[in-house]
Amino acid sequence: MTRTRRHTGALALLSLLLAAGLAGGCAPAHIELDPLPGLARGSRSPVVAAARSLTGAPYKWGGESPQTGFDCSGLTWWAYRQVGVDLPRVSYEQYEAGRPVGRRDIRPGDLVFFRLQGKRKNVHVGIATDQNSFIHSPSSGGRVREEDFDTPYWQEHFIGARRLLRQDG
Repeated sequence: MTRTRRHTGALALLSLLLAAGLAGGCAPAHIELDPLPGLARGSRSPVVAAARSLTGAPYKWGGESPQTGFDCSGLTWWAYRQVGVDLPRVSYEQYEAGRPVGRRDIRPGDLVFFRLQGKRKNVHVGIATDQNSFIHSPSSGGRVREEDFDTPYWQEHFIGARRLLRQDG
């Protein structure tokens, strides 16, 4: 195949993908993503990289943008959108997305959930950055930050994890 044909084929494929995106198409819930080169092991997930880019952003109830701030589910929703995954907007619906993951099997990019104040819909969510930490938008007055997953508070309130992206290796 000539060089021109290869470039024409690649441009046609790129045009098709862009057209699908502009037409409102989105990636399926489970997509294959290659790790970003040059990042530390815990940062190899594009979702983790997107979430970490927001460290220090203010908490805002209902917030879902870097300009105004984030609530917990707004942060996870925004980070997943950056890699083409259309995640439900609220935490208790995010808890139904993807597939369940055991505590020992948590990987970077998995969603981690915590039950707060015993109510069904009062679910806090963050993004695992490795098996022992996660990033989240904690509460009013707080800022997006990474925390140790193994503190007594988070261990006591942990209710599950979900995987939306396939991760090999």
